[in-house]
Amino acid sequence: MILILAGVALATLTGEGNIIGNAENALGKYNNSVASEQQLLNEIEKYFQNYLEGGNQATSPEPPEVDENGLSMENVTIKPDPNSNVQIVIPVGFAPVILTGSNSTYSLPGQNGSVKEIMPADQWYSITDEQIDQGIVIVDNPITYDGGNSTGTTPDFNEYVWVPITDDNDFVRVAWNSRYWDWENWQYAEHPLSDTKIESFFWEETESNEYASMIASVDYYKGFYIGRYEASDNGNGIAQSKRNQNAWAKVSFTQASEACANNPKENMHVIYGIEWDSTLNWLIGNAKILDTKSNKIKEMTLADIQNDSSCWGNYMNSEGDAAIGKGTLQNTGYNETWKANNIYDLAGNISEWTKEKYSIEDVRAIRGCNCTNNGNEAPVADRSCTYENKMNDLRWFSY
Repeated sequence: MILILAGVALATLTGEGNIIGNAENALGKYNNSVASEQQLLNEIEKYFQNYLEGGNQATSPEPPEVDENGLSMENVTIKPDPNSNVQIVIPVGFAPVILTGSNSTYSLPGQNGSVKEIMPADQWYSITDEQIDQGIVIVDNPITYDGGNSTGTTPDFNEYVWVPITDDNDFVRVAWNSRYWDWENWQYAEHPLSDTKIESFFWEETESNEYASMIASVDYYKGFYIGRYEASDNGNGIAQSKRNQNAWAKVSFTQASEACANNPKENMHVIYGIEWDSTLNWLIGNAKILDTKSNKIKEMTLADIQNDSSCWGNYMNSEGDAAIGKGTLQNTGYNETWKANNIYDLAGNISEWTKEKYSIEDVRAIRGCNCTNNGNEAPVADRSCTYENKMNDLRWFSY
């Protein structure tokens, strides 16, 4: 399962720290600091003067306020290009990180993608559009293990990856040209799914408050956070997104929903179909994966999503470096080629519950497929489904 951090900055539309309230507070501060139209014009003139004197580079903002561990004490919006919708929001209590293998925010297939250190606050506003498109990783605790030790087996921190949604057209459900389980005829449908067939067989619970809050959050923040790893059990029935842990398999949809509700992070939920599809859409053209036939790094294509995902996932027919550990359930982050844009095991390893419902009562869609499948028969875009009370594999998301 995967975690979705619902309400990017851990905010909702109502209550303390809510979106509307934050806007009103910001407006109040603005009105207090800029008392007149002339003063506003003076501020604008001063800004552009700094821009010109700085060699066509605007004065950098002050570093965000962080605590003794380098975690943000405010919601920080980073927008590299003011004329673009590409941005990332670092929520209160989180921080972006530098990864070990590449000494940057991004690790290619084969490179060690583990977290090295928290990014110093004075570097946050230097994050670029390209880095955001490659997947920025954030953590919610200092980089320590097993109760604060520098080494150990269980990280004290969870990891999430930002999925940018720059346009309304980027946040949509997709039919995909892949097979799905046709429960009416009890067989896999090999022909392309049309949008109409998706709506007739699989649908979202759009009437829920949770769904409305999720949509509003993605629209407001221009993105959402997804658990970097398949979820593991913290020992108390609560999901965590941590490296090198036993992936949480054989759990019912009901149990998964309860584990999300019990998570101290607000608005945690099992992933919706629209979130799954939008993540896959983002990977196409942005993510780098290893072509097992040529043994070279290549750009993710539509075919890697909807036709054959075996080169970047744990499947029975995975080859090359992707074959290391193939065909059996592995720990989170086990193989460095089973990732795309810093997200591990979307393809294969274990199947993922989603909130998408099937036309039959108490049946939910599952995505991603698992290690007992072949990647060309069950690619990452594949839709199957099963009963909510079945002890199925799972991935969680957190936005």
